[in-house]
Amino acid sequence: MRLRKLIAAAGIATTVAGFGLVNAGEASAFGADCQHNSHAICLYYNSSAYGYGAYFKQTDNISDYSGYTFSSGLNGSAGAGSAVKNGAAAIDSWYGGNFVVYYNSGYNCSYACQTISGYAPVTDLNGSLKNNNASGSFN
Repeated sequence: MRLRKLIAAAGIATTVAGFGLVNAGEASAFGADCQHNSHAICLYYNSSAYGYGAYFKQTDNISDYSGYTFSSGLNGSAGAGSAVKNGAAAIDSWYGGNFVVYYNSGYNCSYACQTISGYAPVTDLNGSLKNNNASGSFN
């Protein structure tokens, strides 16, 4: 699945570059902020319906997202500077194993958590976790 995503992106980039139609607005629509890191996930400020916006790249387990903020990225700047804790709406996995997003800090799944499978395409967080994410771990 991830291979098809990469092939499609490469084909689009080649076509656009070949016709000389690249500009900053169009190029950003095809970007994946974590694609060059095999052990990373990206949390996005917006869901897919709103174009993802700012991102936060995670490469290690984080037991509490307090103090972390979203950055402008290839999918825009909406949400840049906002808190990651209780601010994410979607996730993109460029990691081979599962990644778990938790409602509570400390990897506590007593209320809600969502497992994202390895190399999953961008996935909107479920209703319990959208804008209610407190921690995340690689499994």
